[in-house]
Amino acid sequence: MSTNPKEKIVVLGAGISGLSVAWLLSKQGLTPQIFEATDRIGGLSRTFEWHGIPCDIAPHRLHTNNETILGLLNGLLPLREHRRNSRILMAGKRILDPINPIELCLRFPPDVSIRLVTGFINKPKLNPSSFKSLALSRYGKGLYDFFFEPYTRKMFGVPPECISVTWGREKLRASGLFDVLKRNSKTFFRTFFYPETGGYGAIAQAMQKEIKGEIHFETQVVGFNRDGRRIESVDIKQGSRALTVECDRVFSTLPATVLAGMLGETLNLRFRKIHLVYLHVRKERVMPYHWVYFGDGDVVINRMAEFKNFHPGEGPEGSTVLCAEVTADTQTPVEDVLEALRRYRLVREEEIDDILVLKESYAYPVYDKGFEEEKAKADTFFSRYINLHRVGRNAEFRHIELDEDLESALGIVQDIYGRIT
Repeated sequence: MSTNPKEKIVVLGAGISGLSVAWLLSKQGLTPQIFEATDRIGGLSRTFEWHGIPCDIAPHRLHTNNETILGLLNGLLPLREHRRNSRILMAGKRILDPINPIELCLRFPPDVSIRLVTGFINKPKLNPSSFKSLALSRYGKGLYDFFFEPYTRKMFGVPPECISVTWGREKLRASGLFDVLKRNSKTFFRTFFYPETGGYGAIAQAMQKEIKGEIHFETQVVGFNRDGRRIESVDIKQGSRALTVECDRVFSTLPATVLAGMLGETLNLRFRKIHLVYLHVRKERVMPYHWVYFGDGDVVINRMAEFKNFHPGEGPEGSTVLCAEVTADTQTPVEDVLEALRRYRLVREEEIDDILVLKESYAYPVYDKGFEEEKAKADTFFSRYINLHRVGRNAEFRHIELDEDLESALGIVQDIYGRIT
């Protein structure tokens, strides 16, 4: 399909998904207008510098075997391939990530080893209908009780039997009892890509420089004007100014629930909020890992990154920055994080000289049991509008990574306008 350079295109959101769409549209000779509610680009894939260290909004993963995506990214900015270095902290020990039950049997007391082995040997033959039943059928009750149940409950705030089997099929991260880790997939990746300078926000900044249209900051979308199956215009608000912008096509990265509400529909889908606790620590390094997961259910941290490890040989001497990700429901995220660090003897409180807390309301699409039906309902509803396209993690209600956001944007743009060369 040939492009019309005068086509009026609106992109809602300047996170990585919206920027990817606008960047790819610009490659097609189009001039999209991007409306962003905040005063910054990048969304959850932005980076800020704090105490001389580039800090991402929590650790992300960019791992792909898609040569087209890699080619686009490498043409945008230089990337470095890192050998993944991560661990799981649990019961006072640092264990391999993904979990290897053989290691657990060797490193934990005999009663734990016996439960793991007998649970695996006697694992039930179930027709999985939830995350719980899938984990039990794959790994047995021992490993389920030891790790999967407490971590999943902490992450989502509900027991694993309330989480869809789809989550487990996409995200279960453990090697089989007699398996060596030879897999190389989105779950079992050994390496990941990271910008040579800056953080993942460098990708967003590089895209912004090549976008032909304008990004309108602090601009809130408040409604749509429709004519049958088409969206004719978008109502926006800039401070005290209310404007209506005509459009031929709309690409939305808004959370599916928010977009549906603006169009008069209610979706029974939910997102998990997140607190990000950043700690400036007077130590050269706290740990040698890119990130660690906290498996204990009574520790609020899901995972923690040390950003200095993403920038080998760079950064100030004698200090480092940690980022603890907390999805658990707590009114005291800082105190809870500090308690976890004391418990694992990672940092003494007197070594911390600054703390920053950020909150994101739409961090994780939650795959509640039965969400597939509600998501199908959403897909049917949005498909009524032939010039409306949803792109990215929150808009599509899919727990996808940064490279998959770009892959989604590329697929949609090429479906409409043809291959990008």
